[in-house]
Amino acid sequence: MNDFNKLRLKYHGCPEKLWEILQEECRYKTAKKLPETLKNPDFIFPSLAVAEMATSDAVAKVHANMINDGDTVLDMTCGLGIDSFHLASKAGNVTAIEIDPESYRAAIHNAKALNLNNISIVEGDSVAWLDANNETFDVIFIDPARRDSAGRYFALKDCQPDVTTAFPLLLSRCDKLIIKCSPMLSIDAAKKELGVDCDIVVIGTPKECKEVVFVIDGNRSANINTETASKKAVRCVTIGHDEFLFYPDDEKDMNVEYSTPEKGGYIYEAYPAVMKGGGYRTLASRFGLYKLHPNTHLYYSEKEIAGFPGEKFNIIEILPSSKQTYKDFAKKYPKINVATRNFPLSAPELVKKLKVKEGGDKMVFGVTVSDGDKLLIVTDMGVKSEANI
Repeated sequence: MNDFNKLRLKYHGCPEKLWEILQEECRYKTAKKLPETLKNPDFIFPSLAVAEMATSDAVAKVHANMINDGDTVLDMTCGLGIDSFHLASKAGNVTAIEIDPESYRAAIHNAKALNLNNISIVEGDSVAWLDANNETFDVIFIDPARRDSAGRYFALKDCQPDVTTAFPLLLSRCDKLIIKCSPMLSIDAAKKELGVDCDIVVIGTPKECKEVVFVIDGNRSANINTETASKKAVRCVTIGHDEFLFYPDDEKDMNVEYSTPEKGGYIYEAYPAVMKGGGYRTLASRFGLYKLHPNTHLYYSEKEIAGFPGEKFNIIEILPSSKQTYKDFAKKYPKINVATRNFPLSAPELVKKLKVKEGGDKMVFGVTVSDGDKLLIVTDMGVKSEANI
């Protein structure tokens, strides 16, 4: 791998060479994120910062699946253009607005390089543009910037553009409004902030929740009778795996049983996007699993259950959380992965307490069970659910 900082120092003052170095570094750093886009040798990056903030090809495909074939789409935050380009592969036409001049010029170049003839790139402030132009769209897509030189932001009102201020304008110009948000955002708090009940799509990988997306009916939609409108759903999408969908209105009525795990049984941990979605009771009810505790979001069954949207672990042994357990643990399990759920210690604190090195093919969960006991559940990580195959 090239040392890009050394190369920049070496060619300081040579714009053409610095541009080549930037392109090489951006391609290197986005190779896993943009495998399809980077098949095009003419695709360019305006800056490393824009490359790092760009949506992945896989996530952009999920966004594109939220629109209908032939839709007219406005992307109010073009950036590197990955979402715009994927939307254009399905839409009738896309208008993409970008406020940064360098990103705007790169987006024009890249749209041509990708042979996308149904996308128009506009330079400017997207909210001001929409306010000044009397245009309407089937779909408005917006991914407000969540970071700047001062730091990162999670609340909608702190991002740019401020969706909360522009919300009435956005709704008045579309049938469907799609707002992409931080995975750290509180779903309930954001719904209250916007004053709407809407469908939610939570997108992630098996290891990480990537984003929360709000899908909101615009004012151009046919007048919706709130008494007969369909229930709002939460759709949890884990890239490469089956989706999990549930209805928050039904969640509180789901029957859930609790049980203390036993050796030889199975522990189930939902994928991050599923956990973020919050359908904890639905998960237990739908797959016939026990919860360990109302606030311990792990699941248990005596026999192996297929199709669970997450990881599955075979229980090797169960130990009490005690001084003697902590004293003896590393003798038997010197190297083990550590996680805690509803437990007095954080995972790093438990690692220190157990005096183990993290890694290997086993996992220990520090948990609280339904009778209040604190346990260490030692598991084998080798068992994979069907969703992982």
